[in-house]
Amino acid sequence: MRRSTITRSWAAASPAALLLAGCMVAAAGAGAGGGIYFTQRGVESVVPATVERAAAATTQAFDELKVRQTKSQVEQGEGGERREIEGTAGNREVSVTLKPEGKNATRVQVVAKRTAVTWDKDFARSVLDKIVAYSR
Repeated sequence: MRRSTITRSWAAASPAALLLAGCMVAAAGAGAGGGIYFTQRGVESVVPATVERAAAATTQAFDELKVRQTKSQVEQGEGGERREIEGTAGNREVSVTLKPEGKNATRVQVVAKRTAVTWDKDFARSVLDKIVAYSR
């Protein structure tokens, strides 16, 4: 009886441990500059560009993907300038967050929301791919 409980505990914990390990590897790759990884609601990467350049790349990506910009906000924080850029594309609300990451890099987070509880990670990935390409 005791052995059965332990086996079931390990069986339940193993997929969670593998998932966590995969997220950690993806996160490490993104922090190293260039990796793209999925978050709970979207995608994220670190691009080798300033926040200002990444913001210009976001505008280009929005134009190409037919995302109508609805809001742009700039905040000054401890680490430097942080920007939030939002827009709509069809039934999606797209949100891009740009935060400084070191001296000449920016952490880019993209979320494409369909409803209050569903996200379009594929579209978010398309937006992020364009931002990365235009940031170079």
